[in-house]
Amino acid sequence: MQQIIVIHGGTTFQDYDTYLKSLSEKKLDIDRFIYHPMWKELLQDNLGSEYQVLLPSMPNSTNARYSEWKLWFEHISSLFSDNCILIGHSLGAIFLAKYLSENLLSVKVKATILIAAPYDDESIEDLTDFKIAKLSTKLTEQAGRLVFFNGIDDPVVSSVDLSKYQNQLPSAEFKILSAPDHFVRADFSELVNLLKNM
Repeated sequence: MQQIIVIHGGTTFQDYDTYLKSLSEKKLDIDRFIYHPMWKELLQDNLGSEYQVLLPSMPNSTNARYSEWKLWFEHISSLFSDNCILIGHSLGAIFLAKYLSENLLSVKVKATILIAAPYDDESIEDLTDFKIAKLSTKLTEQAGRLVFFNGIDDPVVSSVDLSKYQNQLPSAEFKILSAPDHFVRADFSELVNLLKNM
């Protein structure tokens, strides 16, 4: 059985007061509170019983801290099997890039797929301790097949972030799609097809 671990996105703030201000001033839309399964929740059904999709909930996703995510990820990694596939979306993608660049996993990774990965504060404000200064060779040595999905029209992650990954990771695969929704969608057939063909 092929194990897949998906690390979701989140938001970060420089300080707690800014976080509280954001909560009190956030524009409300009732559709936001109606459950609509997205590609992450649908991935297990779309892949079938030959796959095991793990969707760990990372700590404090609305006011994320890298040190907390790192601690939890290291704890849950005891459940990972050899030749697992890691998938990170948005903040989850930069988390995996940074973590694998700075730390060693105890399991062999078959592939790492990073979707809409930011890089630093140049295009996204307040990545706090998630931002990357420079990637190390540890990332490519243990990530397995390294694939990026980026959106040409992503409203959150700019092409500046993409170019930083491209410049440092020439052996990685880069798939550029339309993503006006920042890959917050139900249908992500390109990802499903990639996973089925690995």
